[in-house]
Amino acid sequence: MRDLLGASDGFRRPGYIISVEPGVSYMLGNFTTTVNVPIALVRNRTRSLTDIADSTPDNRRHGDAAFADYLINVNLAWRIPKRVKGVFNSVD
Repeated sequence: MRDLLGASDGFRRPGYIISVEPGVSYMLGNFTTTVNVPIALVRNRTRSLTDIADSTPDNRRHGDAAFADYLINVNLAWRIPKRVKGVFNSVD
């Protein structure tokens, strides 16, 4: 398996985030833009199988976290208008 920037050998850091995502939307004609800024409430980097396998009773291994400090989502959408009957017809 390959990632966008190189090989990963199938390894992923397990974990999850619980967030709230306030945002604003603006619509003008057929265009809509949205900006959302998620705010992380919980970030939990769980132990991977490698962490568990390499741990000893004296040294409980728990790898590093890999969560973004902040994120800004910007979306732009264009609505394709519905065809109006008779407007796009060829010469009859």
